[in-house]
Amino acid sequence: MFVAGVARLQRAQLRLAATALIVMMLVTVADVTLRYLFNSPIRGSYDIVEVMLVVFVFHGMAAVFFRRQNIAIDLIDSCVSRGVVSVLIRFADIVSVAALGLLFWAMTGPAWQVYEYGDRKIDLDLPIYLLWIVALAGMAGVILAAVAALLVGPDPDIHPRSTAE
Repeated sequence: MFVAGVARLQRAQLRLAATALIVMMLVTVADVTLRYLFNSPIRGSYDIVEVMLVVFVFHGMAAVFFRRQNIAIDLIDSCVSRGVVSVLIRFADIVSVAALGLLFWAMTGPAWQVYEYGDRKIDLDLPIYLLWIVALAGMAGVILAAVAALLVGPDPDIHPRSTAE
C-alpha cells in the first residue's frame, strides 16, 4: 500500500517536473524570439525560468530514486555473487535515504531564514520562501521514493552476469 502510494506520488512529481521543463523551454524561446524580433522581452522570464528549474530539479529526482536509476559504478558486481550485490544495493539505499534526509534537514535552515527576511524575486515580486516550500516538498517526495525503494528491496535479476554461478 505504501509503495503503491509512493509510486503514484512520484509519477505526479515526474509530470510536474516535465511540465516545468516545457514551461522553461517555451518561456526561453519566446523571450529570445520577442527580444530579437520585436525588442520586447518577456518581463520576469529570468524569474519564471528560475522557479521552473526549482520545480524540475526537486520533483524530477523522485522517479530516479524510486526506480533506482541513479548513476552507479558497478566495478565489482561481475566479480561477486548475487547475494553480495543485493547487500550492496541495500547499503546504497540506506546511504541514499540518510543523505537525502541530511540534505532536507540542511535545507530547512536557509528556507526559514528566507521566510524571516521576507526576500522576494526582483521581477515577479514572488516571495522566495515559496520556492523553498516547493523544493522541500519535492525533497520529501524524493525521500519517500528512496524509502519505498529500500522497502521493496533489490531486484533478484539485477545482476549483470549472463552466465549461471
